[in-house]
This record gives sequence, structure tokens and C-alpha cells, in this order.
Amino acid sequence: MRLSRRHVIALGVAVVLLGLYAAAGFLAVPHFARQAAVDFVRTHYGRTLTIGDIRFNPFTLNLEVRHLALPDADGQNLIGFERLHVGLQLASLWRLGPSFSEILLVQPQVRVVRRSDGALNLADLGKGFAPAPQPPPQKTAPMRLYIGRFEVIDGGTTFEDRARATPFRADLAPIAFELRDFSTTAATGDAYTLNAASPQGERLNWSGTIRLAPLASHGTYEITDLKARTLWSYLRASLPFEIDSGVVAVRGDYDLSSDSGPLALKVDVHKTTVRSLGLKPAGGSEQYVALGTLEVDETRVDLGRQAVDVGKVQLSGGDIRVWLSEPGRFNLLDLLGSPSAASPQAPAEATSHPGADPRAATAVPTAPAPAAAAAPAWTVSVPDISLTGLKVSAEDRQVSPAARVVLEPLAIHVTGFNLSPEDELEVTLDTAVNTSGRIAARAKVAPRPGTVNAHLEATHLGLPALQPLLAHYTSMTLLKGELGTRVDFERRADGSFALKGDSWVSDLSTVDNTLKKDFIKWRELRVADVSYRSQPASLRIGSITALEPYVRMIIAPDRSVNIKQVLTPPGAAPPASAPADANPPAAAPPVPAAKQSSRKQLAAPVTSAAHAPLTPFPMSVGAVRMVKGAADYTDLWIKPSFALAIQSLDGAVTGLSSDPQSRAKVRLDGKLANYSPLHIGGEVNLLSAALYTDVTMSFKDLDLTIANPYSGYFVGYKIDKGKLSVDVSYKIENRQLTAAQHFVVDQLELGDRVDSPEAMHLPLKVAVALLKDRNGVIDLPLPMSGSLDDPHFAIGPIIWKVFVNTIEKAVTAPFALLGHLFGGGEHMNVVEFAAGSAALSPPTQSQLTALSKAMKERPQLKLDVPIVAAAGIDRPQLARAQITRELSVRAETSRQGRKHPEQAAELALADPATHFKLLVEQYQADLGKDAALPAAALAVQTAKKPEEAALDPAIGDLETALVHHVQIPDSDLDALGRARATAIQNALVADGGIEAARVFIVNTAPKPQNGDTVKVELAVH
Repeated sequence: MRLSRRHVIALGVAVVLLGLYAAAGFLAVPHFARQAAVDFVRTHYGRTLTIGDIRFNPFTLNLEVRHLALPDADGQNLIGFERLHVGLQLASLWRLGPSFSEILLVQPQVRVVRRSDGALNLADLGKGFAPAPQPPPQKTAPMRLYIGRFEVIDGGTTFEDRARATPFRADLAPIAFELRDFSTTAATGDAYTLNAASPQGERLNWSGTIRLAPLASHGTYEITDLKARTLWSYLRASLPFEIDSGVVAVRGDYDLSSDSGPLALKVDVHKTTVRSLGLKPAGGSEQYVALGTLEVDETRVDLGRQAVDVGKVQLSGGDIRVWLSEPGRFNLLDLLGSPSAASPQAPAEATSHPGADPRAATAVPTAPAPAAAAAPAWTVSVPDISLTGLKVSAEDRQVSPAARVVLEPLAIHVTGFNLSPEDELEVTLDTAVNTSGRIAARAKVAPRPGTVNAHLEATHLGLPALQPLLAHYTSMTLLKGELGTRVDFERRADGSFALKGDSWVSDLSTVDNTLKKDFIKWRELRVADVSYRSQPASLRIGSITALEPYVRMIIAPDRSVNIKQVLTPPGAAPPASAPADANPPAAAPPVPAAKQSSRKQLAAPVTSAAHAPLTPFPMSVGAVRMVKGAADYTDLWIKPSFALAIQSLDGAVTGLSSDPQSRAKVRLDGKLANYSPLHIGGEVNLLSAALYTDVTMSFKDLDLTIANPYSGYFVGYKIDKGKLSVDVSYKIENRQLTAAQHFVVDQLELGDRVDSPEAMHLPLKVAVALLKDRNGVIDLPLPMSGSLDDPHFAIGPIIWKVFVNTIEKAVTAPFALLGHLFGGGEHMNVVEFAAGSAALSPPTQSQLTALSKAMKERPQLKLDVPIVAAAGIDRPQLARAQITRELSVRAETSRQGRKHPEQAAELALADPATHFKLLVEQYQADLGKDAALPAAALAVQTAKKPEEAALDPAIGDLETALVHHVQIPDSDLDALGRARATAIQNALVADGGIEAARVFIVNTAPKPQNGDTVKVELAVH
């Protein structure tokens, strides 16, 4: 068929048009597209865009661009891809919007850099345009857009943060994204899939649907093998610790919608798993926290409700290492970083600037800014939290070796946790402690009222784990022992709290490191029914029971006490002892430091002029019981050493209370040295500020030979025989001590003398003879009193001082002791005689009778009666006696032949005139007729009629002159002394008195005498 010319022309035009269209599509579009893109980038960004091939098929409407690269400011690629394929559909014409069959982006690369100034490099893409005026927002329908398939193949992105102190870089590749059947008309599926991976094997899988009008997206996501250190690498600047290891996996879905108003996002994390998470201090070399597997199930995040709900949190396995370093810092605090000191800044109101008004620098009070409206609080709920198989190792490295406690396996279960203060939280804990012990606890916590109810049980907690601490602070070794306790704790809404429970320590055994011997041990110590309240404060203990307690007290060769040494850290000097008494008793035995310490505590004054009495803390102890108690006392300072044991000590102290009016009953019975019964009883009040004690102690028949080390050192004699019984009572009231001490020594026999520089230099055997009765018993009451507030008051030294004083009094004033015991006065050994006489007066006879009785009761005593005559007192009296005899003879001679010449002589001496005459005759006979008479006598002789009143002075002067003239020989004085001694001896042995063999008449050196009588001092030996 032949074509018409018109048809040919039309066909030619069509071919030309088609050719032009093809030329424009195949040639012009790529050319102008390239030119426009390069010019655009050069114009707006000042950079050179590089593009490879650009191909456009005008017939299939397919566009393909290869090797595009947009450089960054530093010359590296900012955005680029290997290939872009866009397939446009003719359906765009009737769909009234772009419709793409497919968009393929192969190997896209995006480099995101946060520069050192904090600016983001991608922000440069918006800097090439001036900001357009913002028209009023109008609600319009979104542009119609259709995409059959949008796929990103083998993409990659690099993120660099150079604004951090340590630059961060992360690569994510390959990235795969696929979007199918997408449109803005909500008429398609709008499904997408995003897959991404990192070079470390971290993967992201994200799929779902998305639509724009209204904005909505639903999908699932999963992150696997995310390295926890990758997260830390970016967050390291804001985290004070370092994540050393760990792998994170997250799986969940989300729902984004705006159907009913504001944009709402709900995120469900079905499973979050963190495995092998390790934390250590920044820059540290070892992990402090190493967790096994942490699983968080069903976490729901609702932005609209501002709520986070977690179904369950479970931690399985893990190792937490805690220690207290030598500087005293907990290592876990290193994970919180070192707090930097905030530099003080001047208030803005006080800051001045050059050229500013100086008045502007003055701080002016300003009204407080109105408080911003509080943002709605988020709610967090985690109803089930459990930790199982955890290991916690705690060490105290301040001591060496370190004290270590291991909790494994540790299980903790928390239910009901949320941020609502109205709900109740329940916590349970169960763990083994150092393999042998166990702790179990449960608690209920109500935040709103602030109440807590908890119960704790601990059993078989091995105390040797504390040995490193004891080795640091003491000098003893804890060999074994177990602690157990049951405690109920309650905290009330008003802030007060209460504790109730029991505690016990069983099979305790400690050793003195220096002496390598048992120090303190017991089978069991139980504190039962303990109740403490904080408001009003009070403490009540039902009972304290010590089963088979034992303590060893040792005085070392340097006089130190093992208790003080044991409680002193190794290498440290022992605590300073109390200042010595200004007047210590001679040869006082050492007082143990423990007793000195107790004395100091007792002596602390309770009141003073400046302070009111202290209110006693309400406290009571129902009973303190001791069963089969024992103690060993050893003194290694004394040579040979001394040892004493207490066994089978049983009894109780009941009714201890801080009430000043309370009186606790004390009863303890035991044995000293295996056989001597010991008893302690009475009433005490040790817990009250007003100290009260009324206690008696006694023991019977203790063999004194065990005290030979002390008797030899302090007394100077060994003890060959004897038993001691003691009854003492101590009463303390108003801090005043009154003590009655009764010592009974039976059949005491002293042995050999011991050469000791500290021994008493007293005739102790005489003292024993003085104190021992006819049955061989020494009965000594030793009363004592004093104030506990006296800094020099010490019970031990005072008892010793009283004892020494008693011995000294016995040997220095034995007759005072005998007179006190048997009557006769304290000077019953002093026998007085009239001058020149050996006659015993009736009072002296009674005195010697009492002395004889006392000597009968002390059969070991012997008595020395000295021959005593005092020349100054006896000679004048002997001379007068001789003159009287001579005058009597002269009077008798002048009256010879008369009846009764003796009576005549007495009458003559009684008459003053005759007496004067006889004296004149005797004076002239002795001194010669030419001797001048005394003046008074001469005056009488020369008087014609001498007055009777003048005769007496004359007689006195004549007698005095004759006494001075008469010579009494020493033999007369010796005879007088012997007569006196014989008179005393006869009085003592007469009528069944003491044996004559016990009374000795002895010659002694004369002693000075004064007065009108001569004193004969008897002595015992």
C-alpha cells in the first residue's frame, strides 16, 4: 500500500521527534543533569561533585547514576554511592504523583563527622541556602508518592566524633534496606526491611510498615552481638568506668501512631540479654564486676503514659570483687570516678566589667524566679527481679593478709519494685558464706509510710575469717568459732525502730601469740531474747549464758599482763599504765592491768559541780549464767612462778538493771586449786550510773604452800604449812567503799628464810606467834573503806597495805595487839614502880593478871622482864630512906629504957621540933660540927623562940643537904632492879599463871627515865 505524502511527512516528523526525544533522553538529560548537579554543588557548597556515568532511557524512564561522590570540607567523601537506579512509571500520570517501580541504591556511603567544635558535617548541606520565610502552617494532604521497591544494597556509614577528648569512630557495613509497595495514600503495604552489620559482627534487623498520612509505623527490631565495649567507646567521656567486655542482644517491636492526636510511641522490648559484662575502672587492668547473663523480659516503654514496665529481670552468675584498700577506700567507688572539686564562681551580680558602673558590681537581692511547672513523673515498674549464682568476694586489704569473705552462691529476689511510694517491696536473700556459713534474710519495705519489716538468720559463720583483722589489732590467734544469730527488725512510720533476736558464738578458741597458750575459749556463749527500741530508747536482754568459759591471765617476767599485751597490736607499745600512787605500799604485789582498768572505770566520777547527774540508759539483763567456768592465773614474774586455777564455776547474776533502785542477785560457786570451795554472792547494780555493790566472797582451806613464791619474795620466808580461809564483803554505795575482810590462817608454819630485796624487814615469826592462838589459828579482820573517786584508791594495794600494817603493828606494838584482844590496855607491857620501891600496886597487879591471860592464849610467845633501876629517880628516894632509918635509930637510942622505942621514934619524927633537932644532929655527925647549917636551919637555931612555921623550910633544907651528901652504891640500885623483876615474874607465874620457863629476867641497857615513877618495859619473843 502506498503511503501518501502526508503520511510520509507525519512519519518523518514522528521519527524526527522520536529521535529528538531519544537524543534528549539519552544524551541531553545526562549532560544537563551532570552539569546542573556539578554547578549546584559548586554554587551552594563551593565543592566539586564527582559523578561517573549518567544514563537515562527515555523510553523506559529508567535513570542510572554511577560513582557519585560529594566531598566534605576536609576533602574526604561526605556522601557517595556506587550506583543509583531509578525506574519511573508512566502510572505517575494517572496517579497524579511520582510513581517508581523501583529505586536501587548500591553501596551508598555516608560519612558523619562531629567536628571538634561540636558542629555536624552533614549540617553543611543546609548552609548553601538562605532560610525561606515560613508560611503559616496549613493542614494539607501529603504529596502523592508511590514506590514499588526501594532497596539499599551493601551500604555503609562511618561515624566520627572529634569533639570528644578521645575521638570516636564507628563503621557500620554492610547495610541493606528494602521498602516495598510504599505510598503516601495508605493504599499499599508499606513494608520495609533494614539489615545492618558492623565489622565486629554486630547486626541490626529492622522490619515493619510505615505510612505518612497519618504518620504511623509498626515493626520489629532485633540487635544481636552488639559489643558492650562499642557502646562504651562512644559514651566513655560521660561514663566514669570502663566496659571491658560484654555482648548485648535486644529483640522487640514498636508502634508509632498519631491517629488520635499527638504522636505516640510504644516500644516493647521482648528480650534484652547481656552476656559476660565486665566493668573496671577507667584505665584499670582488672575487672571489678563480671556478670554472667543478664536477661530483661517484656520491657514496655510508653512515651504517652511516660511509663516503663518490665516483666522480669534475671541475673544468672557473676563475680563481684569488693575490697577496702590500704588508704581506706572501697574499690567500687573507683567505678564512680574521682569527684572533681568544683571551682567557686563569683555571683553574677557581683561581676564587674571594664567601663561598667561600679555600683553594678554590688550584689542586689533578686526575687526568686518562679518555679517551672514540674514535668510529669515517669513510672517504672519491675515486679520481678532475681539474682542467682552470684559470687561476691569482699576483702579488707588494710590488713595483711587480707581479711576475706566470700558470698557464693548469692541469691536475691526482689518483687514489687516500682517508683510508686504506695506499693510494698519484698526482698529475699540467701547465700553461703565462706562455704560453711549461711545467711538468709527477708524484708518488706513500704516507701510511703517508711516502714520496714525484716528477718535475718545466720548460722555457722566461721569466725577465723576475721583473724587477719584480729592479727592487725591484737596479738592473738582465733583458731575456731562459729557465729549464729536470728534478728527481727522493724522500722515504724515515725522513724523509730526495734530489734529482737538471739545471737550465739560456739566453740570459740583463741591463743595468746606470745605465750602460745589458750587465752579465751568457751563451748558456747548465747545472748537470748535481745530487744532494743530506739524511741523511747531501751535495751533488754533476756539471758546471757556462758557454757564452759575459760580465760587465762598471765603476768609476764616484765610484769606486763597478757590481757594488755594481747589487746595491743603487734609492734605497738602497750597502752600506758595508770600513774603510780604517790605513796605506794611497801613491797606491794603487782596489780593486774585488767583490774587497774576496771578500777579506773569504777573511779570515774558520775557527777560534778558543773554537771547534773547523768540519766541512765534504760537497760536490763534478766540473767547472766555461767556453767562450768574456769580460769588460770599464772605469775611468771615471781621466781619460782606462781599458778592458781579456778574450776567448776557455776552460778548466775539475775536482775541486772539500770534502774538505780534495782538490785541484782549474785551467786557463783566454784573451786580454787581443785579442792578449795569458792563462793561469791550478794547484790549488785552495775548498769546504773549510781554504782551499788554488796557482795560477799569466801573460800575455805586453800593450801598456803602454793603461795611460796610470793611469801618468799614479799615476806622473806617460805611457808611449810598452813591453810587459808577468807570471808570478805564489799559494799559500794554512793561511790563509797566499805569492806570487811576476814582472813583465817590455820596451822601456819614459816620455813626457811629467803633472801629477797623486797621482803619485809620485820620479825615475822614473832608476828605469827603474836597472831596465832593456842589452837594454831590466826584470825585477822581487816576492815577497809575509801572513795572510788580518789585517784590513789586501789583495792589490791590497799588490802596489801592493811595486811602489812597489821604485821608491823604486831611486831612493833605487840602488847597493843594483846591488850586489844584480851584487855589490859595497849601499854600493858609497861609496869610502873614507885621511886626506890619494888612493890606492885593493885592496878599493876590487875595489869599483870591480864598479861598472864594473854600469854596463855599465845603459847608460842616468851616474855623478857628487864632489870630496871633509874639512878636519877631511885637514888634520892633510897637516900631519903637511909636518912629516915638513921634518924629512927638516933631517936630510938635517945629513948632507951622506955617502952616501945619504935613508937617513940615515930613520935619523935612526927614532932617538927624533935625532927629538926634530930636532923641537925645527923647533919653535924655526917658533915662535921663545924659545917655551916643551911640558912633556914641557922635562922631557927639563932631564934630565941622559933616559930613552928619556920621549922618546915628548915627541915626541908636539912633533908636536901643530907640527901646530896648520902652516897647510894650501884649494888643497891641493881638489887632494887632485880627485886622489881622478881616481883613481876612472881605475879605472872603465881596462881596458875604462865609457865616460869616462858618468863626471863634479863639485863638490858638502861633507858632514859622521867617522871616520878620507874617504868619497866616487858618484851616478847
